[in-house]
Amino acid sequence: MTRQYLSKSKVMAGRQCEKRLWLEVRRHDLIEHGPDVEQRFAVGHDVNNVARAQYPGGALISYDHGAEAAVEDTKRLLEEQPGTPIFEATFKAQDVLVRVDILKPCREGFELIEVKASTSVKDHHYEDCAVQTWVLECAGIPVNAIYLCHIDNQFVYPGNDDYRGLFHYKNITKEVQDLSLTVPQWVQRYRERLNGGKPIIEMGSQCTAPYSCPFIDYCRGKETEYPLRCMPCPRGTRQVIDSLADEGIEDIRDIPEGRLSNNKQKWVRRVTIAGEPELKPEAAEVGAYDYPRYYLDFETIQFAVPIWAGTRPYEALPFQWSCHIELANGELRHEEYVDTVGNSPMRICAESLLRVVGKEGPVFTYAPYEKRILNALATRYPDLAEDLHKLIERLVDLLPIVQRTYYHPDMLGSWSIKNVLPTVAPHLDYGSLGEVQDGNAAGTAYLRIINPETDKAECQRLVRELLAYCKLDTLAMVELVKYLSSGAKPTYKDV
Repeated sequence: MTRQYLSKSKVMAGRQCEKRLWLEVRRHDLIEHGPDVEQRFAVGHDVNNVARAQYPGGALISYDHGAEAAVEDTKRLLEEQPGTPIFEATFKAQDVLVRVDILKPCREGFELIEVKASTSVKDHHYEDCAVQTWVLECAGIPVNAIYLCHIDNQFVYPGNDDYRGLFHYKNITKEVQDLSLTVPQWVQRYRERLNGGKPIIEMGSQCTAPYSCPFIDYCRGKETEYPLRCMPCPRGTRQVIDSLADEGIEDIRDIPEGRLSNNKQKWVRRVTIAGEPELKPEAAEVGAYDYPRYYLDFETIQFAVPIWAGTRPYEALPFQWSCHIELANGELRHEEYVDTVGNSPMRICAESLLRVVGKEGPVFTYAPYEKRILNALATRYPDLAEDLHKLIERLVDLLPIVQRTYYHPDMLGSWSIKNVLPTVAPHLDYGSLGEVQDGNAAGTAYLRIINPETDKAECQRLVRELLAYCKLDTLAMVELVKYLSSGAKPTYKDV
């Protein structure tokens, strides 16, 4: 029978929420990982590989044959090659198991190096390293220094696999050694928890921090039609909503009259209770814009480890755009571009877009994201800057217009285009698309397209899905402007 250890990840789950820990161990079948988990693991893998390359001659401990074999392999390597850096060195003590990203021998001991894909040190990183340090010390491994190795987002990749300077090393020895003294208490408490029944813990901030919990849907259970958690919370209003939740109020419609002072929240409550959308008269002003009208959306990719020279970690780099063009006679044309090669696509993105958008006419976007991308392109390519800045001057952001003038109960407190679209154009549906239905999925699809190991048929399928998704984003804006301009259901009442 395989021995059960309390791994570092389980201890960290307990640090976030003891109910999460209990469910991970006792009801593993209930786990529902979000769409970003696979991507986060892939990013971590890439970052670790580059970090290891900074320690030539290092040895990787395989986990293919399980924990016990990895522990023995680590012990053997320490005895036979005492000066070798070890990757994924595996140790156990008091039935707690840890794997160390990089264990570097130094005078009279070792340096423990924890590699993170983040761009700064987070509070939970100290706890992560404290668990490792405690286990190593219990196993007789002297830890002389502890470093948190994280991404430096100001690093500019020069190309040719030269990643010197990608990482920043922060010495966190003192903080971690102090914190490691409390680890035995954590371990004892979590063992007691696991030997008992399911903890009764109310949902709260721990459900999403430091990571989104995979049991959120389970803990929520069956919700009301308009959950209180969907109420938007502008700055300074969270405490009011938390107080209502503490009183047992679960539905927006059950919020008592007079409990809300924020106008946006009062608006959402009133519309939700009425069960009808409200469109303020000034929304129709969007119809005054001249033709031709352009509707623009970018898709971007962010690399923790840059692959294109001249780019920084986590820089948003466009690889695709969609543009609908609406003429005064009602004709609607569509132009698009997507990179499928994998070479730096930003300049081609910019040049191809400039050929399409002409010199005049409003360019509608949804949120300020496209403006940031265009500004970044102008900075990157000075010879295109004048034309790009002229394009930027023509941008019209629909998001603040919609936020001021339109709300439908089914938007559930969100003005995301994906929440708004079904309420104004139900014939358009993101759910009818394939696996690419949001920006994260688009980025994942792009990575597969430019991966030389992806077969041709799969690439072609993914390209079709990317084009369909980005096209729907801009078509959604066309429908939204049409709806706002029409003054449909002008049921607005003064707050």
